[in-house]
Amino acid sequence: MPGTIIVGFDGSPASRAAADWAARRAQRCGCELRLVLSVPDDWDPPEAQLSTDGIEPAARALDEGRARIAALFPGITIHTAIRRGDPALVLGELSRDAVLVVVGTDKPADPHGEGFGAVGLQVVTRSACTVAIIPSTPTPPTRGTGVVVGVDGSADADRALRVAAGEAEMCGQALTIVHAMAAAGQGRPTKPRNAPGEPGADEAGERVLDAAVAAVRDLNPRLQVHRVLDTRHSPAEALASAAGGARLLVVGSRGRESVKHMWPGAIGSVVLSRIACPMLVTTPSAADS
Repeated sequence: MPGTIIVGFDGSPASRAAADWAARRAQRCGCELRLVLSVPDDWDPPEAQLSTDGIEPAARALDEGRARIAALFPGITIHTAIRRGDPALVLGELSRDAVLVVVGTDKPADPHGEGFGAVGLQVVTRSACTVAIIPSTPTPPTRGTGVVVGVDGSADADRALRVAAGEAEMCGQALTIVHAMAAAGQGRPTKPRNAPGEPGADEAGERVLDAAVAAVRDLNPRLQVHRVLDTRHSPAEALASAAGGARLLVVGSRGRESVKHMWPGAIGSVVLSRIACPMLVTTPSAADS
């Protein structure tokens, strides 16, 4: 996967964890790494002075981050950049020429989607490529096992499924496909009274999983695949449970606008507060990444 991986970096523990994860991936995939530090528009020095002399503390953190990563992951090409503007806007703009944007998060979102790490949710809504959100203390790669993906039969989930299958094959891990059927905050759903010939809730869920497994088998016939039908929990809770101890969780966004509305209920605070593995959020343009 040639190209550039962009990391939002500010010297914090969360951004260092994100940079380490991104560097490890860049080393494995042959990508270049770009550490990007964003400074506010109202920063005192004018644009022409955005340099080491103009913002010494920030520039030092960036240089130290580059040196540390170069020592830990020899052989990768590392670039650094200081950009003026809101971090989410800056990373969203740079994502147009990237294969992946990586950000760290050290706290979950509240029920309204606010406070989501540093810039996680905002980056997802603006990114033109897949976004990786890395917890400040991620599961070590040598300990995490398996790739988990959530599906619901939508085109967005199908895209996430393809990405997840590729990730599992690339790292030699099993793939767990999860389909959840309960609404957020609810227990086991009551089965509706179906018209003759219509499938029940459980049967419909099994069909979604059947289709997902078949799609994976067509593209990755040797991949070990597990399936989970969760009729008691919301998608976020089901994914959090399935991804405990996993190496990676993959979910699909529903585009730059609708992700703002679906995030808290589907893949928001519950997932990020209960698991310690990195999460990839795929976008409509990420199918070929």
